[in-house]
Amino acid sequence: MNQQSNDAALSDANVYAPPVADVADPVSDVRSDEFYVVGRTKFFLLYFLTLGLYQLYWFYSHWASFRRSRGISLWPVPRAIFAIFFTHSLTEKIDDRLKKAGSRLAWSRGVLATLLVVLMIASNILDRLSWKEIGSPATDYLSLLVMIPISLVMWRIQEAANHACSDPTGASNQRITWANIVWLVLGGLFWLLVIAGLLLPEEI
Repeated sequence: MNQQSNDAALSDANVYAPPVADVADPVSDVRSDEFYVVGRTKFFLLYFLTLGLYQLYWFYSHWASFRRSRGISLWPVPRAIFAIFFTHSLTEKIDDRLKKAGSRLAWSRGVLATLLVVLMIASNILDRLSWKEIGSPATDYLSLLVMIPISLVMWRIQEAANHACSDPTGASNQRITWANIVWLVLGGLFWLLVIAGLLLPEEI
């Protein structure tokens, strides 16, 4: 009798209980190492003080992180060197991860990818013209100025990658390491050479 009463009470207590089921948390599907994560200050320091060479490392790191997290066969180096052909693919993968995470981040992956590709092509053209002294010194200055919009677009994509990895501010990678310092010093010396080349007369 007591057993029946207990069963009845337990049954009544569970009538209005929510169904027990494994409800997937969309954020839990996000891997913290899916893409390269970096803080804003560190990003801009490395980009500008290396005269934009950081761009190669940036693309490489994104693809290397993606390959490592997915365990797939993928070559990050060619995708970094020929970045203009893989930029749209990268932003698409970042966007897919954001959607799976249920993120409401407002960004236009297609527009940003196209804009970055156009700017990188323009930068390459200006660099070649400057190297051959065609249109100098205008092309010299333009090849440096184009770094500004490139960095801004790259950072917008980086922000999305940070959000996709559940680290919006890039807090996990905002400290300047000794390796970073070496590159910053070398980049600073290179900047001095560039400035000297722009300011000093061609013939003395």
